[in-house]
Amino acid sequence: GGGAPTPPPAATGGMTLGEMGMSSAQMGGSGGVGENAPVGAGSFAGMPTFGGGGEDGGVGAAAAKAPRQIKGEFKRNLKDMMNEMRRFDTVDLHGRSLGDEGAAYIASALAFNDTATCIDFGANGIGTEGVAALCEALQSNTKLEMLSLASNNLCDEGTAVLAEYLKTNSTINTLNLNSSGIGDEGACALAEMLKVNTTITALELNNNSIDHAGTVALAEALAVNTTLETFSISGNYVGGLGCKALANGLAKNTGIKGLQLNGNDIGDLGVEALCEALRTRQCKLTSLDIGNNGFGFKSGEFIAQYLKDDTQLTHLSVYMNELCDLGCIAIATAMKDNGGIETLDIGGNNVLEVGAKALAEALRENKPLRTLELGYNPVGPKGCQALAEAVKFHSKLTTLRMGWCKVTKDGAWYLADAIKYNEHITTLDLRGNELGDEGCAALAQSLATVNENLTSLDLGYNEIKDKGAFALAQAIKNNADGAIQSISVNNNYITKFGEVALTEAVELIEEMNPDRDLYVQF
Repeated sequence: GGGAPTPPPAATGGMTLGEMGMSSAQMGGSGGVGENAPVGAGSFAGMPTFGGGGEDGGVGAAAAKAPRQIKGEFKRNLKDMMNEMRRFDTVDLHGRSLGDEGAAYIASALAFNDTATCIDFGANGIGTEGVAALCEALQSNTKLEMLSLASNNLCDEGTAVLAEYLKTNSTINTLNLNSSGIGDEGACALAEMLKVNTTITALELNNNSIDHAGTVALAEALAVNTTLETFSISGNYVGGLGCKALANGLAKNTGIKGLQLNGNDIGDLGVEALCEALRTRQCKLTSLDIGNNGFGFKSGEFIAQYLKDDTQLTHLSVYMNELCDLGCIAIATAMKDNGGIETLDIGGNNVLEVGAKALAEALRENKPLRTLELGYNPVGPKGCQALAEAVKFHSKLTTLRMGWCKVTKDGAWYLADAIKYNEHITTLDLRGNELGDEGCAALAQSLATVNENLTSLDLGYNEIKDKGAFALAQAIKNNADGAIQSISVNNNYITKFGEVALTEAVELIEEMNPDRDLYVQF
């Protein structure tokens, strides 16, 4: 609305895995590093999405509470949860304040349950006692396949109890232990389990406190495990030496296709070891996330060499590092020969005009690319021009994110021209680019005349005033049959007059076309 815009949100992560389109057979992990997500929300995409319930536990376990008596409303709620498990194959118990007592009480419903295949116990304050009760009940369960205990107080002791049970379990294939206070001892227990378990294919250990010893143990387990397909260990303390150990384990591993190692400070040392190991593996990765790891332009060459040898990789994230132009050029050059990359997140790497031009050249030859995240790279209007020219006739690109790229009004004209011709882009993110009214009007001009594909346009934080809002409103009216479904103009300088114009435009086209669904966010 009107007034000065609030500061833009801090960059906490690149594209979510959901946005990257990863399946449970490719990649797990949180959408945006550091989030304690329930199953599905920034979790393995093969698991359903449940709504969260407020702030989750995180790594530090909450102080132990006095045992509650199972009576009254609490008892009624527990019985309702037990009924849910008997009636539905997917059960959301996230954030229900079960505690150990509640978990133990409803565990009996799991013992001979022949309905529920996926249960989310996340954010319930469950500790060792609760986990022990659940494991005892699960001994008789033959249906449960997906289990989330994320954001609980498992710590090392509870994790060891769970790991012991999983050594003989033959049904659970997807396990989410994000933000569970797991340290090296718990990781070692899980490692011993992975050496003998033949069922688990997807394991999430994001946002715990796993350090070098735990990483080494897990690496040794990966060397002999043959069934794990996706492994997520983002937001821990792997470091460069730990990454070298992981690389050694992965070199011998024959199953993992999805690896999430975001936020582990592996540096150039870790990237070099990892890429060398991945190059020699017979089983190639399809998804790799090494964002937020403190590496520089040297790693660009390591990654480039790896890309030349892995044509099965479809999703790559190097978000929030310091590749700069040199690293970006190396990766872009490799992409010309790699015909597999569908999603590239290179946001927040201090890429300038020269790097953007190299990416543009790669786009002309790399046709499979569907999603490109460039946010937080100051490519400027000239870099934007090069990218727009490459995007104009690209046959597959559907999502282009260029938030905070210093596009300015000049760059907006190039992008406006591109979307007139591109027949595939559905999502365009241009937040924080100082577009102003002129840049907004340029994009509105394209929306008004053609474009039957763009469904989402984000123009937040762009110093747009009422004049720009009026141009957008007119564009909406002129293209009543357009594809656009969502326009965001939040945190600009638009007053009530501009808001009214946009609101009336939406109401008008909805009257003209009852099937049209358009939402404008102020």
